[in-house]
Amino acid sequence: MSSIQDLTSTDNISRAWRWIRSNPDAAYKSYFREFYTVYAVAYEVLLANLRDRIRRGVFEPTDACKIFLPKPSGILRPYSLLTVEDQIAYQAAVNVIAERLAPKVRHRYNREVFGHLYAGKSSQWFYRKWTDGYAKFNTAVREAYGDGFTISASFDLTACYDSLDHGVLKHFLLKIGCDRDFCEHFTGWLSAWTATDHGIYHNHGIPQGPLSSGLISEVVLQHFDANRGSEARIRYFRYVDDIRLFARSEHVLRRMLVRLDKLSKDIGLFPQAGKISIHQVTNIDDELKSISMPLETVVTGVTVDQDRLRKRINALTPRFIVKNPTRFKYVLSRAVPNAALTKRLWKIYAIAPEYYESVARYLMRHKRLSSRAAQQLVRAIREQDLYPAIMARFIQAANGKLPPDEARRADYVIKKVWKPNSLQADLLASSGAWLIRRNRLTYAQTKYACQRVKAWWPRAQIIAALDDENIGMPSYAALINEALRDNSSEVALVAALSVVNRGVEVQRPIRTMNNSAAEFLKQFAIIRRSPPPQCGINASLNRMVGGDISDVNWRALFGADYSKAERQMVFCRALAKTDISSWVNAFDVFDDWLLSAIYRERPALGTDTGLASALPSVRLRAAFPNVHGLITSVHEKRYGSPLSHARERRTGKATAPIKWRYFSEARRLLRMAVRELSAEW
Repeated sequence: MSSIQDLTSTDNISRAWRWIRSNPDAAYKSYFREFYTVYAVAYEVLLANLRDRIRRGVFEPTDACKIFLPKPSGILRPYSLLTVEDQIAYQAAVNVIAERLAPKVRHRYNREVFGHLYAGKSSQWFYRKWTDGYAKFNTAVREAYGDGFTISASFDLTACYDSLDHGVLKHFLLKIGCDRDFCEHFTGWLSAWTATDHGIYHNHGIPQGPLSSGLISEVVLQHFDANRGSEARIRYFRYVDDIRLFARSEHVLRRMLVRLDKLSKDIGLFPQAGKISIHQVTNIDDELKSISMPLETVVTGVTVDQDRLRKRINALTPRFIVKNPTRFKYVLSRAVPNAALTKRLWKIYAIAPEYYESVARYLMRHKRLSSRAAQQLVRAIREQDLYPAIMARFIQAANGKLPPDEARRADYVIKKVWKPNSLQADLLASSGAWLIRRNRLTYAQTKYACQRVKAWWPRAQIIAALDDENIGMPSYAALINEALRDNSSEVALVAALSVVNRGVEVQRPIRTMNNSAAEFLKQFAIIRRSPPPQCGINASLNRMVGGDISDVNWRALFGADYSKAERQMVFCRALAKTDISSWVNAFDVFDDWLLSAIYRERPALGTDTGLASALPSVRLRAAFPNVHGLITSVHEKRYGSPLSHARERRTGKATAPIKWRYFSEARRLLRMAVRELSAEW
């Protein structure tokens, strides 16, 4: 069976949905919990629809919503939020890759490789339990040290996820048995998911955050495992992109580092030179990173002694400096709000703002913040002008926790930063939701936020925050009905949930509604019929031209030939990004299908005998002048293409690649032709 067939099998798509829901990464899932719940109501129909679109080639991934989280070093870590549908498609593709990769790498599991270990089709989870892998990693390192391998070095890679080249990834996917078509589809999806907020598309990188990305990194990183050589005097251990080496001799170790450096250059990755340090290990406990769940006696048992817990936090943070981040965050997660502890946490945050997430979670455990704690929180929101993610998280922590006076001060602070066209997605969502709940936006501002904000994730969050008591049911119903027709399934599904919960009357026509929202509403018998399936021709034309220009009923026009015409247009859409000469030839073929359909539907035009007879047709030019203009332009341009002829028939000159500037003219003609066809079909 081909990779594409494996990808679109019912079992594979269903398994992808199962593994998305069982993802143990609570941080990533927290951005999507309500989306998963809504999707689950109609998941069988929605999965079938997704499978059909991938199979037909009309599935279009949505650009990821990017947020940037501060790291201890002060620089930013990108975090990619994918739509639920894109997460499923990504996971389904990676399932196929995992099955082809596993036979080639499984023999290294828990011997040399300890992270992102594929669990297999029958498992409830996609990966084997990470804590087991890390425990075995620690055991293997200890055994190497016990055997006398006491000279050590680390080989870390710089920005591994961001740097993975799609060409390199394609090379390895082909080597493990994936089809070329599958590789092209998959790397095309990755380009959308790694694009910047400014619409700059890269040919490198995998999205950080989704469950699937870890295994994709393994496809490339296994190059180190397979080609490091069989040096018996080296103990080699890899946990994701962190390679630890142990030897009895510095010379042997240095030779291996040189080899790994060359291997990294093979695949376009770069080691962190500052972290490579050859040294004698004197204490193996100091050598190991304790990232597994630490044992803390103060939080064991049914109840936690909060006095002992606070003393332990004090011991972990002498002079308000965190000595062991993992243990500090773990102990703090069990703390009950306390005035003295709250005061200490603000001092810790002032020195190390990277602990904002743990502080925010602690603050959210308050039923209501004291006046002093509330003042500190509002001050932290007001003074945070460097990291939008921190401001966003503190606004969430303040929701429903502030006394009235401080809530009004927060209104002023948050309204001051409200700039929906420039805010990072998480700050846009949290500030918009706050201002809407507090009734601090005008209806025009609310409508703009619901309909004009570019990124889908904050748009969905803002829709979820709407309240008919604040803006009145007529305005609320209008915004919800508009959101039901949003291009983003996430936004439309959130609106559909509001229809169910608030009893909003659904406006007609149903055919303009987002298909996912319609399927959700059908489950509650609010509507009876779904819109027609997505038309790959309209979607492709809109993508090529840039805008919603096409709503032609192509199924009615093409009849039994619709699937062939759709496949050809999807092919044209792909070529429009890469090769204008090939696009001209491919679109000329679509025009052939189009002419056949028009002549069949309009017998008065005469008999269809192909492009040669149609181009000089007076009747065709009179009935469809814009369609005739488009077909003529493309066909004549084809004569000059080196993919059609060696020489131009009229001039005798050698043909040459078509210039990209022709595409601007073709897009103008396309718009006019589509408008003309829309009036007829």
